[in-house]
Amino acid sequence: MCTLTYIPIDNKNFIFTTNRDEDPNRIALPPDKYINNNIESLYPKDPEGNGTWMLCNKYFSVCLLNGAFVKHKHEPPYKKSRGLVVLEYEKFKNTIEFVLNFDFVGIEPFTMIVVRYNSEILMEEVRWDGSSVHYKKLDPKRAEIWSSSTLYDETAKKMRKAWFVDWKMMDDISYSKVLDFHKNAGCNDLFNGLVMNRKELVKTTSITQIIHDKLGIRMRYEDLRTKEVTEKYMTKEKSLN
Repeated sequence: MCTLTYIPIDNKNFIFTTNRDEDPNRIALPPDKYINNNIESLYPKDPEGNGTWMLCNKYFSVCLLNGAFVKHKHEPPYKKSRGLVVLEYEKFKNTIEFVLNFDFVGIEPFTMIVVRYNSEILMEEVRWDGSSVHYKKLDPKRAEIWSSSTLYDETAKKMRKAWFVDWKMMDDISYSKVLDFHKNAGCNDLFNGLVMNRKELVKTTSITQIIHDKLGIRMRYEDLRTKEVTEKYMTKEKSLN
């Protein structure tokens, strides 16, 4: 929700990992399978907004971060929770259709990264800044990191990107090494580290990871408060492998 990395394993597979920075009193449910719009998907749930920040199914994976390009003024009430946007994305046959037809007005700014997989990997970025929608295709062969604009300014984003660039120079990147990065990068900086804690008002509460490989699609969710780990699996379309 507030830090996201994408790591390509090869031309057909990837690791998608996010740290959720939130009010520690806001509880989340570990991932489970749900059917929405006749599609079975896997995601953790935010009971307060009844939505999610990260989702996967046999067609695509999605992650939403708060804010677009810069920190915006919080001006409630909003029409709906941003977590519902992730679920409503499933109603559309592709991201272009979503951009052209979804009603963004009245929703707080966000950044949404979509990874679609069928005959090939397609990665897309959608940003809603409160007045305009910004869409672009991304290179699925390139590792990337995103940081929420509501919590991290440009200086912090550049510093975190430098940590990421230094880290990804290592050989033999695995999902466990990606988790280690998400737990330990900037560990001496509680304000801007990947696991952050700003005086117990906002802190990193969980790490969610989607692994898309030859074995299928799986989601690993670690609650950093309780130390409980939940893993769920689902099959994928066979056309990629």
